[in-house]
Amino acid sequence: MRGWPELADADLLRTLVETERRRRQLDAAMRAAVAEAERRGLAADTGYRDTAELLTDLLRISVHEARRRLGCAVPQGRTRSRKVWKVLAAAS
Repeated sequence: MRGWPELADADLLRTLVETERRRRQLDAAMRAAVAEAERRGLAADTGYRDTAELLTDLLRISVHEARRRLGCAVPQGRTRSRKVWKVLAAAS
């Protein structure tokens, strides 16, 4: 692939749109995987105190980032509709 400065404007615009589409797919897949790990109780099964600690060690991310991902993946307080969960599950 050519360098960024050599890309035609239309190609750069297509790259931006395609990259964002892929990023959203990956984000949805991560949310679904984190939610499923939490649902299964994988942290306790593998010797971790909680899912945030598991994610911190496994993914090499900060505790803050692990908790943020958990908050995005697992409903807090108010539950999501079944329709939203079906969309998240289908995205993975």
